Amino acid sequence: MKKLLLFITVLFFGISTINAQDDANYGFAQGDWVLGGGFNFSNTDDGSDEEKSTTIAPTVHYFVSDAWAVGASIGLMSMDMGGDKESNTVIAFEARNYFLDMSERAKWYFNVGFSNTSGDSFDDSVTGIGAGLGMNYFMNENIIIDFGLTNILSYAKSGDVSATSFGWSGELNNLQGAATFSVIFKL
Repeated sequence: MKKLLLFITVLFFGISTINAQDDANYGFAQGDWVLGGGFNFSNTDDGSDEEKSTTIAPTVHYFVSDAWAVGASIGLMSMDMGGDKESNTVIAFEARNYFLDMSERAKWYFNVGFSNTSGDSFDDSVTGIGAGLGMNYFMNENIIIDFGLTNILSYAKSGDVSATSFGWSGELNNLQGAATFSVIFKL
């Protein structure tokens, strides 16, 4: 009798655990907040010059519907190029649309963004508009891996100089068009 009671108890908790896993919510809903951002450090030494750069860029997104999110970011960059120190600030706004669910945990999106960069490296601030693609993979309901190809289509203007680009050059050190990898948290 004790073995039967133990078996029924284990079976009951096992089934309730399985049902609890089925109730997981991988995805976004209207009203969700997502926090993330990036940190980048690079050090380049070619024998004659040494360059160091550090970037910190926290990001926040708010879901205005189940598929659309609007977000803002501020990036702080610090560079040391052979003793010359410079700092820059990037303020960006973005809209994302989640258009394709590849699986329960993988969601594809496209984004459109506007940015303004200013600081010691620029005589005039740089204004940019860009569009890109990305994918979120849910590790669990609240921790998400974000992979993106930013600025696949972009336009940037600084003073009288402007540039338009289409496509990704494959260079990871290109500030205007780059592959990004980050961890984001759904609140």
